[in-house]
Amino acid sequence: MGPSIKAVILTGAFGKLPWKSRHILIQDEERYKALAAASREALKAGTAAEVLPIKMRWLGGVETPVTPRHFLTYRDEQASAADGTYWIPRILRPILIVRDEADGIVLPFERYMLLGAAQAEGSLVPSIKYVLLPNQRPPSREGHIFADNTEALTDAVATWLAEQWL
Repeated sequence: MGPSIKAVILTGAFGKLPWKSRHILIQDEERYKALAAASREALKAGTAAEVLPIKMRWLGGVETPVTPRHFLTYRDEQASAADGTYWIPRILRPILIVRDEADGIVLPFERYMLLGAAQAEGSLVPSIKYVLLPNQRPPSREGHIFADNTEALTDAVATWLAEQWL
């Protein structure tokens, strides 16, 4: 009997979320350090599920509430495992990455981070393909979820699965 997982399809895949959070979203080293310190203190105090008094800068500069659990799990460069560049070269199956051109969450350069890691010396990935779905809309959250590009997404996935004989 063969493996249950035959291939991996990533849609809207980020490169290295903790790095992106620190340098692209937050863009304020003092704020980042304050969030990290407050998150660690809350974890020690047993209050990791409570909202921090410091808000985190997010997309478009919007200040958003964040819990220590969220910050440490997804945003902190030391504690987070949300690093696609770490995980992707460890995938033992063919990979398809699909991105909507109107994705306002995952930035265009992140594909290079993932492709580079998947194709690096020592990577376990047998093959990887990247597909960018055209979309003339401005970048948005809707583009991240393929809101008006579901047919193109379905076609891209079906075509790739057929190429893989799956």
